[in-house]
Amino acid sequence: MAERKEYRKAELAVISVPPEAIISGSLDEEIRERMLAVIEAEAPVKESLLYKRVVNSLSLKKVGSRMLPVFERIASALPCMITEDDGERVFHRENEEEEFRPTPDSCTRYSYQIPTEEAVYCLKYILEREGRIMTKSELSRLFKEELGYERMGAQVDALFRKAARSPLLKRTGNGRYMP
Repeated sequence: MAERKEYRKAELAVISVPPEAIISGSLDEEIRERMLAVIEAEAPVKESLLYKRVVNSLSLKKVGSRMLPVFERIASALPCMITEDDGERVFHRENEEEEFRPTPDSCTRYSYQIPTEEAVYCLKYILEREGRIMTKSELSRLFKEELGYERMGAQVDALFRKAARSPLLKRTGNGRYMP
């Protein structure tokens, strides 16, 4: 089995920008380039995390209601594939591999930041690695460990449950998962 590429957080230079500059449209190209840098490093990346990375790099706390339309307009025009995950857009880079990326210990990645499709690829990886039929509880335990979580909290469990329903996963007649 091939070595997994670790998830890596986008490294953006932090600059100080007043919200008015964003609203005026004078920073559209800067915001676009920062979004593309995040997508290149972290894709597939959910829209909320994409915005968070860019906003933080602009020394702002959040995308307020006056800035949100600017971010949405710029993001919608990006030259990348956009899918949807539970009502939130997910941005993909070109030639993105269908795999999950383990999160290194040096990086924090919350379960709500992981797109469902990446969680599905994690489950497929576990099943292929283990090479055996597994119960839902066995797969759930290995999923939690693979993603680096110490416990199966409500959000991690919700991500697992969504991913485990994927038609990309093979199941036996009695509901067990198979490679």
